[in-house]
Amino acid sequence: MLRDLIKEKDFTEILGVDVSARALEVAARRFERTPERVRQRLTLRQSALTYVDRSLAGYDAAVLMEVIEHVDESRLPALEHSVFGAARPITVIVTTPNVEYNVRFPTLPAGKSRHPDHRFEWTRAQFRTWADGVAERNGYAVRYLPVGQDDPEVGPPTQLAVFEVAA
Repeated sequence: MLRDLIKEKDFTEILGVDVSARALEVAARRFERTPERVRQRLTLRQSALTYVDRSLAGYDAAVLMEVIEHVDESRLPALEHSVFGAARPITVIVTTPNVEYNVRFPTLPAGKSRHPDHRFEWTRAQFRTWADGVAERNGYAVRYLPVGQDDPEVGPPTQLAVFEVAA
């Protein structure tokens, strides 16, 4: 995603955050050949979204793309406080797998997660319950969009919520 964002000149400052130093090293190598004037808009930072990091405050938007399912459910209130309370960007986009869609993956055994590190995978109803609560508790409006083909029986493969600070 950083590669796509950095191509857009409208984004004057892009911050990539990961808890893994190794993932950040890999990301940094991907941008080694990027012109310096473009790279100056990109910062990579190690941080955990379950802890308040004041340096993450002040941004217009945050994207948690396939992040929440890697956090223990018991730690989601901490992530909520850190992102929606302390950092409080104007817009937050969250994506997560739709577990209902897993039946459409022929090589994925029933009851197994898409990735071994997933702590959970939610149904559409579970995701909406969580996101509606986050929005209500933190003064955001939320809307939902499908990512991928929206299967009439099980929904899309990925769920997306767009949170915007309520007026």
